[in-house]
Amino acid sequence: MAGEKRDDIHPFFVYSISIASDQESAGFFVRNEGVSFPYYGQWAEDELPCILLSFPKGFQINLEDEKGKYYIYEDIREHKPLTYAFFDEIRDSIKKMTKPLRFSAQDADAMKEQKPSVRISHDAMHELSQSWIFSKYGLVIHGK
Repeated sequence: MAGEKRDDIHPFFVYSISIASDQESAGFFVRNEGVSFPYYGQWAEDELPCILLSFPKGFQINLEDEKGKYYIYEDIREHKPLTYAFFDEIRDSIKKMTKPLRFSAQDADAMKEQKPSVRISHDAMHELSQSWIFSKYGLVIHGK
């Protein structure tokens, strides 16, 4: 639970979510990340856990000419339009259910607001504000 620190568990995972239709196939990646934050002029030893959903922006094109083999990247929207549209739909749904994470951390500038590129649900925000990491570092959630 969010209220307890567990030293014995340090999970790390990367999942590939494959999307396939008659016209195209591609995949998203989901992996756990950590949000660093300052603590009295240095980085805290702990990080806030979060999950990153990503989809590549580039599509690799393999080419060959008189100089040899090489590759370039083109906009993935041109090569995987259905998958990109599905990713947009997922991203938009997440944005509707969440809001940007904003919190203050003990820093040399007093309570400096942190603005990571992380979104959080109302329930998760409440649990995080009650967690051991917020107590340990004196973190304060903004915009409850």
